[in-house]
Amino acid sequence: MVDGMTKLATVSQDAPDVPAEALPGPLQDRLLDAALACFRRLGAKRTRIEDIAAEAGIARTAVYRHYQNKRAIVASLASRWLAEDETRLATIARDTGRSPAARLQAFLLADAENTRRYLSDPCLVEVLDEVMKNLAGLLRQHRNHIRRHLTGLLAEGSTAGAFRSEPAEKLALAIDDLMSRFHDPRLATDLDRNVWQDRALAAVDMILRTVRAR
Repeated sequence: MVDGMTKLATVSQDAPDVPAEALPGPLQDRLLDAALACFRRLGAKRTRIEDIAAEAGIARTAVYRHYQNKRAIVASLASRWLAEDETRLATIARDTGRSPAARLQAFLLADAENTRRYLSDPCLVEVLDEVMKNLAGLLRQHRNHIRRHLTGLLAEGSTAGAFRSEPAEKLALAIDDLMSRFHDPRLATDLDRNVWQDRALAAVDMILRTVRAR
């Protein structure tokens, strides 16, 4: 998906044979950062394990101690991004300085925006496409984590009398289904950003009016 790549960067065949234990900082983070740099420069499909090792300044064998193949690196990189998204959403859900309704609105819009954010970087689009095709279980787990945060927020709002009295888990699943159009990057690309944002706001407003206590 990365266009305009007419010349690949030359990768040295003489990557230093640095022991993994001698590297500063967590090696897995270093490898993921190196992989991301290579994906941006070469494209995810063209990047080889040798390229990642050279970028990280280690021997190829050191990469294989942590990752069996490039797909495992992509999965780990995607897991890191998704975990960052989950952390941001958890922070919103637990922000007791705001009302449950304000938190729910911010939560749903931030969740939708996370998907849109990846589209601004062609490298991330390519990696995300790989994840959607071959690592669907990772995305299902991600959505499960988000629904747990959403369930907790809805349960708290219901207890406070802000939301209707219905099983929070059931309501969270229904809301997640309604917002699923905004969680699929393939559906986000066919709309101008302003149109997409207007639709997301309209969907969230409808959900808020539906879940409010009557």
